Amino acid sequence: MNGTRIAFRALLLGGLGTAGLLLTLDAEAPPDWALFLGRMHPLVVHLPIALLVLAAVMEWLGRWPRFEALQAATSFVLGLGALSAVGAVAVGHLLALGGGYDEATLAWHRWSGIAVAVLAGAAWVVRWLNQWADRRRYERLYTVLLAAVVVLVGLAGHFGGTLTHGAGYLTRYMPDPLRRIAGLPPRAEVGRPAFADIDEAVIYHDLVQPILERHCVSCHNPGKTKGGLRLDTPEQLLQGGDGGPVLVAGRPDESELVRRVTLPPGHEDLMPPDGRPLLPLEDVELLRWWIEHGASFEMTVAEAEERSYGVRLVLTRLGAGTEDRPTGVFALDVPPPEPTALATLREQGFVVLPLADEVPFVQVRATNPTGTLDEAMLASLRAVAPQVTWLNLGRTAVTDAGLAVLADLPHLTRLHLERTAVTDAGLAHLRGLAYLEYLNLYGTAVTDASLDVLAGLPALRVVYLWQTRVTPEGVQRLRTARPDLEVHLGWQPPDEGTPAPTD
Repeated sequence: MNGTRIAFRALLLGGLGTAGLLLTLDAEAPPDWALFLGRMHPLVVHLPIALLVLAAVMEWLGRWPRFEALQAATSFVLGLGALSAVGAVAVGHLLALGGGYDEATLAWHRWSGIAVAVLAGAAWVVRWLNQWADRRRYERLYTVLLAAVVVLVGLAGHFGGTLTHGAGYLTRYMPDPLRRIAGLPPRAEVGRPAFADIDEAVIYHDLVQPILERHCVSCHNPGKTKGGLRLDTPEQLLQGGDGGPVLVAGRPDESELVRRVTLPPGHEDLMPPDGRPLLPLEDVELLRWWIEHGASFEMTVAEAEERSYGVRLVLTRLGAGTEDRPTGVFALDVPPPEPTALATLREQGFVVLPLADEVPFVQVRATNPTGTLDEAMLASLRAVAPQVTWLNLGRTAVTDAGLAVLADLPHLTRLHLERTAVTDAGLAHLRGLAYLEYLNLYGTAVTDASLDVLAGLPALRVVYLWQTRVTPEGVQRLRTARPDLEVHLGWQPPDEGTPAPTD
Protein backbone atom coordinates (compact mmCIF):
# COMPACT_ATOMS: atom_id res chain seq x y z
CA MET A 1 0.00 0.00 0.00
CA ASN A 2 2.86 2.41 0.78
CA GLY A 3 4.29 1.70 -2.67
CA THR A 4 0.97 2.53 -4.29
CA ARG A 5 0.77 5.83 -2.42
CA ILE A 6 4.28 6.71 -3.52
CA ALA A 7 3.41 5.91 -7.11
CA PHE A 8 0.24 8.01 -6.87
CA ARG A 9 2.18 10.97 -5.51
CA ALA A 10 4.81 10.57 -8.23
CA LEU A 11 2.11 10.58 -10.89
CA LEU A 12 0.38 13.63 -9.42
CA LEU A 13 3.55 15.63 -8.76
CA GLY A 14 5.00 14.66 -12.13
CA GLY A 15 1.91 15.88 -13.94
CA LEU A 16 1.72 19.15 -12.00
CA GLY A 17 5.44 19.80 -12.33
CA THR A 18 5.38 19.14 -16.04
CA ALA A 19 2.40 21.45 -16.55
CA GLY A 20 4.09 24.20 -14.57
CA LEU A 21 7.31 23.91 -16.57
CA LEU A 22 5.50 24.02 -19.91
CA LEU A 23 3.52 27.09 -18.92
CA THR A 24 6.71 29.04 -18.19
CA LEU A 25 8.13 28.57 -21.69
CA ASP A 26 8.02 31.39 -24.21
CA ALA A 27 5.96 30.00 -27.10
CA GLU A 28 7.18 32.75 -29.46
CA ALA A 29 10.87 32.02 -28.89
CA PRO A 30 11.25 28.54 -27.35
CA PRO A 31 14.75 27.58 -26.19
CA ASP A 32 16.77 25.10 -28.23
CA TRP A 33 16.63 22.47 -25.47
CA ALA A 34 12.83 22.54 -25.66
CA LEU A 35 12.81 22.05 -29.43
CA PHE A 36 15.39 19.29 -29.06
CA LEU A 37 13.30 17.40 -26.51
CA GLY A 38 10.22 17.94 -28.66
CA ARG A 39 11.81 15.90 -31.41
CA MET A 40 11.58 12.93 -29.04
CA HIS A 41 7.77 12.89 -29.23
CA PRO A 42 7.52 10.34 -32.09
CA LEU A 43 9.78 8.06 -30.04
CA VAL A 44 8.13 8.57 -26.65
CA VAL A 45 4.49 8.52 -27.75
CA HIS A 46 4.50 4.85 -28.73
CA LEU A 47 5.28 3.70 -25.18
CA PRO A 48 2.01 4.84 -23.52
CA ILE A 49 0.01 3.61 -26.52
CA ALA A 50 1.42 0.12 -26.12
CA LEU A 51 1.18 0.09 -22.31
CA LEU A 52 -2.39 1.37 -22.08
CA VAL A 53 -3.72 -0.97 -24.74
CA LEU A 54 -1.83 -3.82 -23.07
CA ALA A 55 -3.38 -2.89 -19.71
CA ALA A 56 -6.85 -3.05 -21.24
CA VAL A 57 -6.14 -6.44 -22.79
CA MET A 58 -4.70 -7.77 -19.51
CA GLU A 59 -7.74 -6.50 -17.59
CA TRP A 60 -10.12 -8.24 -19.98
CA LEU A 61 -8.18 -11.51 -20.03
CA GLY A 62 -7.61 -11.42 -16.26
CA ARG A 63 -11.32 -11.82 -15.63
CA TRP A 64 -11.11 -15.36 -16.99
CA PRO A 65 -9.96 -17.93 -14.44
CA ARG A 66 -7.33 -19.20 -16.81
CA PHE A 67 -5.60 -15.78 -16.95
CA GLU A 68 -6.37 -14.56 -13.47
CA ALA A 69 -2.67 -14.22 -12.70
CA LEU A 70 -2.53 -11.20 -15.04
CA GLN A 71 -4.51 -9.18 -12.50
CA ALA A 72 -1.45 -8.81 -10.29
CA ALA A 73 0.49 -6.98 -13.02
CA THR A 74 -2.32 -4.92 -14.55
CA SER A 75 -2.03 -2.07 -12.04
CA PHE A 76 1.70 -1.74 -12.70
CA VAL A 77 1.24 -1.67 -16.49
CA LEU A 78 -1.65 0.80 -16.26
CA GLY A 79 0.24 3.11 -13.90
CA LEU A 80 3.34 3.05 -16.06
CA GLY A 81 1.19 3.78 -19.10
CA ALA A 82 -0.40 6.78 -17.37
CA LEU A 83 2.99 8.14 -16.29
CA SER A 84 4.50 7.72 -19.77
CA ALA A 85 1.40 9.41 -21.24
CA VAL A 86 2.23 12.47 -19.17
CA GLY A 87 5.74 12.43 -20.63
CA ALA A 88 4.40 12.05 -24.17
CA VAL A 89 2.09 15.03 -23.69
CA ALA A 90 4.99 17.10 -22.40
CA VAL A 91 7.36 16.42 -25.29
CA GLY A 92 4.44 16.73 -27.72
CA HIS A 93 3.82 20.24 -26.44
CA LEU A 94 7.51 21.04 -26.97
CA LEU A 95 7.36 19.67 -30.51
CA ALA A 96 4.37 21.90 -31.30
CA LEU A 97 6.39 24.97 -30.30
CA GLY A 98 8.36 24.55 -33.52
CA GLY A 99 5.25 25.53 -35.51
CA GLY A 100 4.18 24.41 -38.96
CA TYR A 101 1.03 22.54 -37.87
CA ASP A 102 -2.64 23.13 -38.56
CA GLU A 103 -3.95 24.76 -35.39
CA ALA A 104 -7.34 23.03 -35.35
CA THR A 105 -5.94 19.53 -35.87
CA LEU A 106 -3.14 20.25 -33.40
CA ALA A 107 -5.66 21.32 -30.76
CA TRP A 108 -7.67 18.11 -31.19
CA HIS A 109 -4.48 16.03 -30.96
CA ARG A 110 -3.22 17.91 -27.92
CA TRP A 111 -6.45 17.73 -25.90
CA SER A 112 -7.15 14.11 -26.79
CA GLY A 113 -3.61 13.28 -25.64
CA ILE A 114 -4.13 15.19 -22.38
CA ALA A 115 -7.43 13.36 -21.87
CA VAL A 116 -5.63 10.03 -22.33
CA ALA A 117 -3.11 10.93 -19.62
CA VAL A 118 -5.78 12.22 -17.19
CA LEU A 119 -8.23 9.36 -17.66
CA ALA A 120 -5.45 6.75 -17.55
CA GLY A 121 -4.32 8.19 -14.22
CA ALA A 122 -7.92 8.22 -12.97
CA ALA A 123 -8.43 4.61 -14.08
CA TRP A 124 -5.30 3.61 -12.21
CA VAL A 125 -6.54 5.34 -9.02
CA VAL A 126 -9.99 3.75 -9.28
CA ARG A 127 -8.44 0.33 -9.83
CA TRP A 128 -6.37 0.83 -6.70
CA LEU A 129 -9.50 1.78 -4.77
CA ASN A 130 -11.18 -1.39 -6.02
CA GLN A 131 -8.47 -3.43 -4.35
CA TRP A 132 -9.26 -1.94 -0.92
CA ALA A 133 -13.05 -1.65 -1.06
CA ASP A 134 -16.02 -3.53 -2.34
CA ARG A 135 -14.93 -4.33 -5.90
CA ARG A 136 -18.39 -3.84 -7.34
CA ARG A 137 -18.61 -0.32 -5.94
CA TYR A 138 -16.13 1.11 -8.44
CA GLU A 139 -16.17 -1.63 -11.06
CA ARG A 140 -18.44 0.14 -13.53
CA LEU A 141 -16.55 3.45 -13.24
CA TYR A 142 -13.24 1.68 -13.79
CA THR A 143 -14.56 -0.15 -16.86
CA VAL A 144 -15.89 3.09 -18.35
CA LEU A 145 -12.60 4.93 -17.71
CA LEU A 146 -10.48 2.16 -19.20
CA ALA A 147 -12.71 1.91 -22.29
CA ALA A 148 -12.55 5.69 -22.70
CA VAL A 149 -8.77 5.56 -22.53
CA VAL A 150 -8.61 3.00 -25.36
CA VAL A 151 -11.01 5.06 -27.52
CA LEU A 152 -9.06 8.25 -26.87
CA VAL A 153 -5.76 6.55 -27.71
CA GLY A 154 -7.21 5.74 -31.13
CA LEU A 155 -8.59 9.27 -31.52
CA ALA A 156 -5.31 10.93 -30.56
CA GLY A 157 -3.48 8.60 -32.94
CA HIS A 158 -5.84 9.60 -35.75
CA PHE A 159 -5.17 13.29 -35.27
CA GLY A 160 -1.45 12.63 -34.88
CA GLY A 161 -1.42 10.70 -38.15
CA THR A 162 -3.27 13.57 -39.84
CA LEU A 163 -0.68 16.06 -38.57
CA THR A 164 2.20 13.91 -39.71
CA HIS A 165 0.94 12.46 -42.98
CA GLY A 166 -2.00 14.62 -44.00
CA ALA A 167 -5.76 14.20 -44.03
CA GLY A 168 -7.00 10.85 -45.24
CA TYR A 169 -3.79 9.02 -44.38
CA LEU A 170 -5.53 6.38 -42.24
CA THR A 171 -8.40 5.89 -44.67
CA ARG A 172 -6.57 6.00 -48.00
CA TYR A 173 -6.40 2.20 -48.38
CA MET A 174 -9.40 1.32 -46.22
CA PRO A 175 -11.45 -1.55 -47.72
CA ASP A 176 -14.83 -0.57 -49.15
CA PRO A 177 -16.89 -2.41 -46.46
CA LEU A 178 -15.19 -0.36 -43.74
CA ARG A 179 -15.50 2.79 -45.85
CA ARG A 180 -19.25 2.26 -46.02
CA ILE A 181 -19.46 1.91 -42.24
CA ALA A 182 -17.44 5.12 -41.86
CA GLY A 183 -19.61 6.93 -44.42
CA LEU A 184 -16.77 7.37 -46.92
CA PRO A 185 -17.09 7.00 -50.71
CA PRO A 186 -15.78 3.80 -52.36
CA ARG A 187 -12.09 3.76 -53.20
CA ALA A 188 -12.90 3.61 -56.95
CA GLU A 189 -14.31 7.13 -56.67
CA VAL A 190 -11.23 8.52 -54.91
CA GLY A 191 -8.46 10.03 -57.04
CA ARG A 192 -7.73 9.49 -60.72
CA PRO A 193 -8.20 6.16 -62.50
CA ALA A 194 -5.03 4.31 -63.46
CA PHE A 195 -3.80 5.09 -66.97
CA ALA A 196 -4.01 2.32 -69.57
CA ASP A 197 -1.38 3.80 -71.91
CA ILE A 198 1.72 5.58 -70.62
CA ASP A 199 1.44 8.14 -73.45
CA GLU A 200 -2.00 9.13 -72.15
CA ALA A 201 -0.76 9.67 -68.60
CA VAL A 202 -0.86 13.27 -67.32
CA ILE A 203 2.70 13.93 -66.17
CA TYR A 204 1.80 15.81 -62.99
CA HIS A 205 -1.22 13.81 -61.80
CA ASP A 206 0.04 10.35 -62.76
CA LEU A 207 3.82 10.63 -62.31
CA VAL A 208 4.83 13.70 -60.28
CA GLN A 209 2.06 13.86 -57.68
CA PRO A 210 2.66 10.24 -56.54
CA ILE A 211 6.35 11.14 -56.02
CA LEU A 212 5.38 14.11 -53.85
CA GLU A 213 2.92 11.97 -51.87
CA ARG A 214 5.56 9.30 -51.21
CA HIS A 215 8.36 11.62 -50.14
CA CYS A 216 7.11 15.14 -49.38
CA VAL A 217 3.45 15.44 -48.39
CA SER A 218 4.03 13.92 -44.95
CA CYS A 219 5.67 17.22 -43.93
CA HIS A 220 3.88 19.57 -46.33
CA ASN A 221 0.16 18.96 -45.98
CA PRO A 222 -2.87 20.83 -44.57
CA GLY A 223 -2.10 19.63 -41.05
CA LYS A 224 1.67 20.10 -41.17
CA THR A 225 3.09 22.95 -43.26
CA LYS A 226 6.81 22.88 -42.61
CA GLY A 227 8.39 26.06 -43.93
CA GLY A 228 4.93 27.37 -44.77
CA LEU A 229 4.88 24.99 -47.75
CA ARG A 230 2.16 22.62 -48.88
CA LEU A 231 2.67 20.15 -51.72
CA ASP A 232 -0.66 18.35 -51.68
CA THR A 233 -2.40 20.39 -54.41
CA PRO A 234 -1.28 22.20 -57.58
CA GLU A 235 -2.44 25.54 -56.16
CA GLN A 236 -0.35 25.14 -53.02
CA LEU A 237 2.62 23.90 -55.02
CA LEU A 238 2.58 27.06 -57.13
CA GLN A 239 2.14 29.26 -54.06
CA GLY A 240 5.43 28.13 -52.53
CA GLY A 241 6.45 28.55 -48.91
CA ASP A 242 8.08 30.99 -46.53
CA GLY A 243 11.18 31.12 -48.72
CA GLY A 244 9.25 31.92 -51.89
CA PRO A 245 8.34 29.82 -54.95
CA VAL A 246 9.70 26.28 -55.22
CA LEU A 247 9.07 26.00 -58.97
CA VAL A 248 10.64 27.96 -61.83
CA ALA A 249 8.91 26.73 -64.96
CA GLY A 250 11.38 25.54 -67.57
CA ARG A 251 14.35 25.79 -65.18
CA PRO A 252 14.65 22.74 -62.93
CA ASP A 253 18.13 23.68 -61.72
CA GLU A 254 16.81 26.99 -60.37
CA SER A 255 13.78 25.34 -58.71
CA GLU A 256 14.01 24.76 -54.96
CA LEU A 257 11.94 21.60 -55.37
CA VAL A 258 14.80 20.00 -57.33
CA ARG A 259 17.69 21.67 -55.49
CA ARG A 260 16.54 20.47 -52.08
CA VAL A 261 16.28 16.81 -53.13
CA THR A 262 19.68 16.78 -54.87
CA LEU A 263 21.83 18.30 -52.13
CA PRO A 264 24.69 16.22 -50.76
CA PRO A 265 23.95 13.85 -47.86
CA GLY A 266 24.30 15.61 -44.53
CA HIS A 267 23.42 19.07 -45.88
CA GLU A 268 21.07 20.88 -43.49
CA ASP A 269 18.68 21.80 -46.33
CA LEU A 270 18.49 18.31 -47.83
CA MET A 271 14.99 16.93 -48.31
CA PRO A 272 13.53 14.66 -47.11
CA PRO A 273 15.16 15.49 -43.76
CA ASP A 274 15.97 13.58 -40.60
CA GLY A 275 17.64 10.61 -42.29
CA ARG A 276 14.56 9.59 -44.26
CA PRO A 277 15.14 7.73 -47.55
CA LEU A 278 16.27 10.06 -50.33
CA LEU A 279 14.41 10.33 -53.61
CA PRO A 280 15.44 7.63 -56.09
CA LEU A 281 17.29 8.98 -59.10
CA GLU A 282 14.40 8.07 -61.40
CA ASP A 283 12.01 10.21 -59.32
CA VAL A 284 14.39 13.16 -59.50
CA GLU A 285 14.60 12.74 -63.27
CA LEU A 286 10.83 12.80 -63.60
CA LEU A 287 10.68 15.99 -61.52
CA ARG A 288 13.36 17.61 -63.72
CA TRP A 289 11.61 16.49 -66.89
CA TRP A 290 8.27 17.86 -65.74
CA ILE A 291 9.74 21.26 -64.81
CA GLU A 292 11.79 21.45 -68.02
CA HIS A 293 8.52 21.19 -69.95
CA GLY A 294 6.99 24.11 -68.09
CA ALA A 295 5.66 22.37 -64.95
CA SER A 296 2.29 21.98 -66.65
CA PHE A 297 -0.55 20.35 -64.73
CA GLU A 298 -2.30 19.20 -67.91
CA MET A 299 0.51 18.03 -70.23
CA THR A 300 0.51 14.34 -71.13
CA VAL A 301 3.53 12.12 -71.67
CA ALA A 302 2.88 12.08 -75.43
CA GLU A 303 3.04 15.89 -75.56
CA ALA A 304 6.48 16.01 -73.94
CA GLU A 305 8.64 14.65 -76.71
CA GLU A 306 12.12 15.50 -75.42
CA ARG A 307 13.15 12.71 -73.04
CA SER A 308 16.51 11.85 -71.53
CA TYR A 309 17.60 8.25 -71.47
CA GLY A 310 16.84 8.03 -67.76
CA VAL A 311 13.30 9.30 -68.33
CA ARG A 312 12.78 6.85 -71.17
CA LEU A 313 13.80 3.99 -68.88
CA VAL A 314 11.30 5.08 -66.23
CA LEU A 315 8.48 5.50 -68.74
CA THR A 316 9.22 2.09 -70.22
CA ARG A 317 9.05 0.51 -66.75
CA LEU A 318 5.77 2.26 -65.97
CA GLY A 319 4.09 1.59 -69.28
CA ALA A 320 3.46 -1.38 -71.51
CA GLY A 321 5.47 -2.25 -74.59
CA THR A 322 9.09 -2.90 -75.35
CA GLU A 323 11.94 -0.69 -74.31
CA ASP A 324 13.21 1.90 -76.79
CA ARG A 325 16.41 0.87 -78.45
CA PRO A 326 19.33 2.75 -76.83
CA THR A 327 20.81 5.53 -78.89
CA GLY A 328 23.81 7.82 -78.60
CA VAL A 329 26.18 7.15 -75.74
CA PHE A 330 23.78 4.60 -74.25
CA ALA A 331 24.20 2.34 -77.27
CA LEU A 332 27.92 1.97 -76.54
CA ASP A 333 29.42 -1.12 -74.94
CA VAL A 334 30.85 0.34 -71.74
CA PRO A 335 31.97 -1.76 -68.74
CA PRO A 336 30.70 -0.91 -65.25
CA PRO A 337 32.93 1.36 -63.13
CA GLU A 338 35.45 -0.14 -60.76
CA PRO A 339 34.24 -0.03 -57.13
CA THR A 340 37.62 1.23 -55.96
CA ALA A 341 37.44 4.16 -58.39
CA LEU A 342 33.98 5.07 -57.12
CA ALA A 343 35.22 4.89 -53.53
CA THR A 344 38.09 7.24 -54.38
CA LEU A 345 35.70 9.76 -55.89
CA ARG A 346 33.51 9.70 -52.79
CA GLU A 347 36.57 10.21 -50.60
CA GLN A 348 37.36 13.30 -52.65
CA GLY A 349 33.95 14.74 -51.78
CA PHE A 350 31.92 13.75 -54.83
CA VAL A 351 28.45 12.23 -54.77
CA VAL A 352 28.31 9.34 -57.24
CA LEU A 353 25.04 7.69 -58.20
CA PRO A 354 24.09 5.20 -60.91
CA LEU A 355 22.20 6.80 -63.76
CA ALA A 356 19.65 3.98 -63.82
CA ASP A 357 19.33 0.34 -62.86
CA GLU A 358 21.42 -2.12 -64.84
CA VAL A 359 23.38 0.52 -66.79
CA PRO A 360 27.10 1.25 -66.33
CA PHE A 361 26.81 5.05 -66.46
CA VAL A 362 26.96 7.31 -63.40
CA GLN A 363 26.26 10.89 -62.44
CA VAL A 364 28.82 12.78 -60.37
CA ARG A 365 28.18 15.88 -58.29
CA ALA A 366 30.72 18.00 -56.42
CA THR A 367 29.72 18.75 -52.83
CA ASN A 368 32.20 21.46 -51.76
CA PRO A 369 30.74 24.74 -52.99
CA THR A 370 32.91 26.86 -50.67
CA GLY A 371 36.06 24.75 -50.67
CA THR A 372 38.83 24.16 -53.14
CA LEU A 373 38.13 22.01 -56.16
CA ASP A 374 41.65 21.62 -57.45
CA GLU A 375 43.04 19.75 -60.42
CA ALA A 376 44.10 16.79 -58.28
CA MET A 377 40.55 16.25 -57.07
CA LEU A 378 39.14 16.57 -60.57
CA ALA A 379 41.79 14.19 -61.91
CA SER A 380 40.13 11.40 -59.92
CA LEU A 381 37.31 11.56 -62.48
CA ARG A 382 39.60 10.01 -65.08
CA ALA A 383 39.35 6.63 -63.31
CA VAL A 384 35.66 6.50 -64.30
CA ALA A 385 35.98 8.51 -67.52
CA PRO A 386 34.01 6.09 -69.74
CA GLN A 387 31.12 5.87 -67.27
CA VAL A 388 30.59 9.55 -66.35
CA THR A 389 27.67 10.90 -68.34
CA TRP A 390 26.34 13.57 -65.96
CA LEU A 391 28.71 15.94 -64.17
CA ASN A 392 27.60 18.71 -61.83
CA LEU A 393 30.29 21.23 -60.88
CA GLY A 394 27.80 24.05 -60.41
CA ARG A 395 28.34 26.54 -57.57
CA THR A 396 31.85 25.28 -56.87
CA ALA A 397 35.30 26.85 -56.97
CA VAL A 398 36.27 25.03 -60.17
CA THR A 399 38.74 26.94 -62.36
CA ASP A 400 39.43 27.08 -66.07
CA ALA A 401 42.50 24.90 -65.55
CA GLY A 402 40.44 22.34 -63.65
CA LEU A 403 38.12 21.93 -66.63
CA ALA A 404 40.96 20.33 -68.58
CA VAL A 405 39.69 17.00 -67.23
CA LEU A 406 36.56 17.36 -69.41
CA ALA A 407 38.56 16.47 -72.49
CA ASP A 408 39.09 13.03 -70.97
CA LEU A 409 35.38 12.40 -70.29
CA PRO A 410 34.20 11.44 -73.78
CA HIS A 411 30.70 10.30 -72.80
CA LEU A 412 29.40 13.39 -71.03
CA THR A 413 25.79 14.15 -71.90
CA ARG A 414 24.94 16.69 -69.17
CA LEU A 415 27.25 19.31 -67.65
CA HIS A 416 26.51 21.88 -64.93
CA LEU A 417 28.87 24.84 -64.57
CA GLU A 418 26.38 27.43 -63.29
CA ARG A 419 27.55 30.05 -60.80
CA THR A 420 31.23 29.23 -61.29
CA ALA A 421 34.22 31.39 -62.27
CA VAL A 422 34.84 29.62 -65.59
CA THR A 423 35.53 31.76 -68.64
CA ASP A 424 36.01 31.25 -72.35
CA ALA A 425 39.39 29.65 -71.65
CA GLY A 426 37.77 26.90 -69.62
CA LEU A 427 35.00 26.33 -72.11
CA ALA A 428 37.57 25.55 -74.78
CA HIS A 429 38.06 22.17 -73.09
CA LEU A 430 34.56 21.14 -74.21
CA ARG A 431 35.67 20.72 -77.81
CA GLY A 432 35.40 17.07 -78.81
CA LEU A 433 32.52 16.17 -76.43
CA ALA A 434 30.49 14.44 -79.10
CA TYR A 435 27.60 13.38 -76.84
CA LEU A 436 27.06 16.53 -74.74
CA GLU A 437 23.33 17.37 -74.85
CA TYR A 438 22.83 19.77 -71.92
CA LEU A 439 25.05 22.62 -70.71
CA ASN A 440 24.28 25.11 -67.93
CA LEU A 441 26.46 28.25 -67.93
CA TYR A 442 24.15 30.49 -65.90
CA GLY A 443 26.00 33.20 -63.97
CA THR A 444 29.42 32.59 -65.55
CA ALA A 445 31.79 34.99 -67.34
CA VAL A 446 31.64 33.37 -70.78
CA THR A 447 31.34 35.70 -73.76
CA ASP A 448 30.56 35.56 -77.47
CA ALA A 449 34.04 34.07 -77.95
CA SER A 450 32.71 30.72 -76.66
CA LEU A 451 29.77 30.49 -79.04
CA ASP A 452 31.84 28.79 -81.73
CA VAL A 453 32.62 26.04 -79.22
CA LEU A 454 28.91 25.61 -78.47
CA ALA A 455 27.95 25.60 -82.12
CA GLY A 456 30.53 22.87 -82.74
CA LEU A 457 29.07 20.43 -80.20
CA PRO A 458 27.02 18.14 -82.47
CA ALA A 459 24.70 16.63 -79.83
CA LEU A 460 24.05 19.83 -77.85
CA ARG A 461 20.31 20.48 -77.53
CA VAL A 462 19.92 22.80 -74.51
CA VAL A 463 22.19 25.58 -73.21
CA TYR A 464 21.52 28.09 -70.43
CA LEU A 465 23.21 31.48 -70.91
CA TRP A 466 21.33 33.91 -68.69
CA GLN A 467 23.43 36.33 -66.61
CA THR A 468 26.50 35.71 -68.76
CA ARG A 469 28.46 38.16 -70.94
CA VAL A 470 27.03 36.74 -74.14
CA THR A 471 25.40 39.50 -76.20
CA PRO A 472 21.99 39.36 -77.92
CA GLU A 473 23.78 39.58 -81.26
CA GLY A 474 25.91 36.59 -80.34
CA VAL A 475 22.84 34.58 -79.32
CA GLN A 476 21.22 35.38 -82.65
CA ARG A 477 24.29 34.16 -84.53
CA LEU A 478 24.29 30.95 -82.46
CA ARG A 479 20.63 30.33 -83.21
CA THR A 480 21.24 30.92 -86.90
CA ALA A 481 24.14 28.46 -86.91
CA ARG A 482 22.27 25.91 -84.79
CA PRO A 483 18.49 26.27 -85.25
CA ASP A 484 17.98 22.96 -83.39
CA LEU A 485 19.58 24.35 -80.22
CA GLU A 486 17.43 25.65 -77.34
CA VAL A 487 19.12 28.77 -75.95
CA HIS A 488 17.66 29.84 -72.60
CA LEU A 489 18.33 33.41 -71.51
CA GLY A 490 16.07 33.40 -68.46
CA TRP A 491 12.79 35.17 -67.80
CA GLN A 492 10.44 35.89 -64.91
CA PRO A 493 6.89 34.44 -64.93
CA PRO A 494 4.74 37.03 -66.75
CA ASP A 495 1.71 38.75 -65.29
CA GLU A 496 -1.64 37.18 -66.12
CA GLY A 497 -2.58 38.11 -69.65
CA THR A 498 0.99 38.95 -70.68
CA PRO A 499 2.51 36.55 -73.20
CA ALA A 500 5.70 34.80 -72.11
CA PRO A 501 8.87 35.38 -74.17
CA THR A 502 9.91 32.68 -76.55
CA ASP A 503 13.48 32.41 -75.23
